[in-house]
Amino acid sequence: MTQPNNKKSRYCTRCTRALKACLCDYIVPVENQTPLYILQHPNEVAHPKGTASLLAASLKGAELHVGEDFSQVDWLNELLADPARRCYLLWPDEEALSLAQLRQQCELTSGSHLPIAFILLDGTWRKAYRMLQSNPMLARLPRIGLEAVAGQYAIRKKPFPDALSTLEAGYHLLAQWEGTPERYAPLLTLFNQLNSQWLAFAEGRRR
Repeated sequence: MTQPNNKKSRYCTRCTRALKACLCDYIVPVENQTPLYILQHPNEVAHPKGTASLLAASLKGAELHVGEDFSQVDWLNELLADPARRCYLLWPDEEALSLAQLRQQCELTSGSHLPIAFILLDGTWRKAYRMLQSNPMLARLPRIGLEAVAGQYAIRKKPFPDALSTLEAGYHLLAQWEGTPERYAPLLTLFNQLNSQWLAFAEGRRR
């Protein structure tokens, strides 16, 4: 993600966007205390409006992995089987704990509290659901959800009003969990720049 750009390529090796639309000047490294693992559907890799690569490039404690079937991926199986860490999947459904409930659980078990890691699926709602169904070890993870927040993803169709981009989801998840929204403010600045860039492009095409 941080390699120098290849002068023969039209794409940035850091933010993965076209060089003429590179957003690296707006990427501010952020030290997240809670590790974040982003599992990206292959269809999202080259999507020009995607935000997962921007999130991964901004967070020092984040990893971005591309795939659809992770059932035989050693690093993920080892992570999920590690007794020294507890992983939670960001997935809003009836079974999902709120962050407040998760924090309460941690406080009740403070004597034996394990370090936490978050897993985030990057893809359309349909693709993300298919990823979940294709990976039983992910489906078995305890799930967490975010409080309803208005998403600002103005450049891509949302499946429902509260839907968030991957970058927004990462921001709200870490900012709410760690209680330091000011630390993660650069993520929103980057996201707003992406929106502004695309809206300006669309306006230019209409003229």
